[in-house]
Amino acid sequence: MIIKRILTNNAVVIDDENQQEKIVCGKGIAFKKRPGMEIDEMSINQTFILEGGGEYSRFEQLLKDVPLEYLELSSEIINMAKLEFAKKFKDNVIITLSDHLYVAIKRCREGMTISNPLLWDIKNFYEIEYDIGLRALELIKNKFHIQLPNDEAGFIALLQLCSRPRQNAFLCFLFQ
Repeated sequence: MIIKRILTNNAVVIDDENQQEKIVCGKGIAFKKRPGMEIDEMSINQTFILEGGGEYSRFEQLLKDVPLEYLELSSEIINMAKLEFAKKFKDNVIITLSDHLYVAIKRCREGMTISNPLLWDIKNFYEIEYDIGLRALELIKNKFHIQLPNDEAGFIALLQLCSRPRQNAFLCFLFQ
């Protein structure tokens, strides 16, 4: 694979064999590299294909602002949800969840928490999504050594709901 553009030391843009542009990530994948150079496919641990230019530029900005560990964690959470629901999610869910988790963990480390006014409803009407949110909190605790409040499990459940095609627009509007 040939590097088309370097985003960070951990992320590059490439064209695959079908000339489809992709973002590939891996620890140090672009270290001491330049566009036109080849990358080792074994060093790739994440591949992203985004539809639409707006999401693409937003994803590039996220990669510059948010450490790769948050992207990997978000991917793991969404894969867990995909297995649970056997449904598709919108392409931007990784962007949204990574950004949310980065800010939530940062806030928690600074001693700031945000309560989720919809938590009771989420727990009672979206039990599976909430359970995935709780499992995500365990992943966060293990990876970042920080315990986020259960309100965050509710926010993660809402992100799952709003990232599935044809979801309740009113609920997603409340979350934004």
